Amino acid sequence: MTKVLEDLWCGAIRPCEREVRPNSEYARLQSAMEKEHDRFWSMLTPEAKEAYNEFCKTNIELMAISDADCFAKGFRLGIQFLLAAIIEDNSQLPALEGD
Repeated sequence: MTKVLEDLWCGAIRPCEREVRPNSEYARLQSAMEKEHDRFWSMLTPEAKEAYNEFCKTNIELMAISDADCFAKGFRLGIQFLLAAIIEDNSQLPALEGD
């Protein structure tokens, strides 16, 4: 466990950085989105491009907050599962073999 924490601290583990599998649905959708973005971008006036860039910047900031929140909530849920598995069992039924 200490090695995992050290790797996380030193940046050797980067949960937010992941490679995309080349033939995945994600990769297909990402490519389609890039093509549509380029098509859309070519239709914009310089003023509209500036407004769109601001929109995208704000959207990225919002997504970063949301992603961080989802990560933290998921991590907390995982810890709650772990704690539930190791705390004292208050069941009124007898323990199973190995419990």
